[in-house]
Formats: sequence, structure tokens, C-alpha cells
Amino acid sequence: MSDDIPERSAIIRSTIITVILTVVLLSLGLAFSAWSAPEVISTSPVGALNDMNPFLVLIIEILVMSGVFIFLTITVINIRLFLTQIRAGWTEIILLLIVTFVMTFLMFDSGVAIVTLLLSLAFIVYLYMLQE
Repeated sequence: MSDDIPERSAIIRSTIITVILTVVLLSLGLAFSAWSAPEVISTSPVGALNDMNPFLVLIIEILVMSGVFIFLTITVINIRLFLTQIRAGWTEIILLLIVTFVMTFLMFDSGVAIVTLLLSLAFIVYLYMLQE
């Protein structure tokens, strides 16, 4: 990652886009969590997807929550850069990792949470590699 700071308008535009994507993906994740309830699964889209392929719902849940982590992390990095002209530190990123893991664990089962954690860690490694 370079040391030069992008223009403020570019940071604002990127932050708006990532906030929208985070909200959309989190809403989709909450919808999948609600549709997975035993009372409504037979009449919900999750039930229809389970009838087609039982692994399809798991993959969608994992990708949605991994996307939430990625876009939430980019949002926090952009907001910190905009406000302080300093890039976000690893503390914020690790805190977001923990928050996303807990959200995923509470919304879905432990398998989805662990795989989401692994994909999120892969994104953190990618961010680390960008620094050098």
C-alpha cells in the first residue's frame, strides 16, 4: 500500500459504496437467518434452496458473511483515513474479525462461523501482503 492519501472525495465515494454493500449483505444474512427458522423453512426461499442442493444455502451464508466482513473492514479503514489521515491499525481489523465471527455464530451454526472466520483471515493476510 502506498503512503499517499487519496483525495477526500474518493474516500467518501468509496465509503458510501462499501456502507451500502455492507448493509445489503448484512440484511441478506439476517433474512437467511430468519428464513432458516424451523417454523418457516418449508415455505421460505431457504427451504427451496435446500430442496435443490443442501450445500447451496451454506455456501451462500458463508459468502454473505465473508462479504460483510470485507466491506465492513474497508469501510472502517476508509472512515479512519478520512477522519485522521492515518490508516486503520490491526486492532480495528482484529476487532471486526471477532465481531463478525460472533454475529455469524449467533445467526447461523458453528460450521458457517468457522469457515467465515477462515475466509476473513485469508482477507487479513491479503491486507498484510499489500502493506509490503
